[in-house]
Amino acid sequence: MENELEMIQTLSEYQNFGLVPFPCSPFSTKIHDSIDGRMLFHKASQGIQMKENEIIEWFGEKKLDNCGLIAGEKGNLSVLEFDNQEILSNLYKIIKNNENISNLIFGNFLENLNHSTTMVLTPEKKLQFWFNYSKNLPTIENNYNKIDLLKGIRIYSDGYIVAPPSFVREKNNFGQYELLVGRKPSLFPKEIDFFQKILSK
Repeated sequence: MENELEMIQTLSEYQNFGLVPFPCSPFSTKIHDSIDGRMLFHKASQGIQMKENEIIEWFGEKKLDNCGLIAGEKGNLSVLEFDNQEILSNLYKIIKNNENISNLIFGNFLENLNHSTTMVLTPEKKLQFWFNYSKNLPTIENNYNKIDLLKGIRIYSDGYIVAPPSFVREKNNFGQYELLVGRKPSLFPKEIDFFQKILSK
């Protein structure tokens, strides 16, 4: 019962934050493969939140199911992810060594990142920082590893993410998404166009 309550309470909190959750399959990052699960994902993709009774009924009865969140404008969510703390620290050092106005703002932002918004540790020990959807955080996935400054960094501003307190299983190993800082996602500063600029080169 404890797991069900944690999931229900967390999803209610996500919805209060203006985020859009939906059910994922147990121990998986895939959307729930059922008619009702796909319908809830379809609604979420349009920005429609689950009703309170839907959350209670679904996650109360299906206690092993995971939780996903819609990323992008419809879900009001952009996620900045670093492979580890070292990647974040290295980016901070690079930014601080190039002191134009934009980089000073970005450097100060990175310095305070651990306390400024929602912070999540993934099962792979990656660090995620959640923000309200921002065009200044364009989607960046693994194929951008060819750009040195972006190695070990991903941004999710479309599709979906799996969220705490979900568990995933790979072979016989289990891992959990952990909420390290449970603050409401903050606004990403509109003055910081670092990611847009580097992708446009």
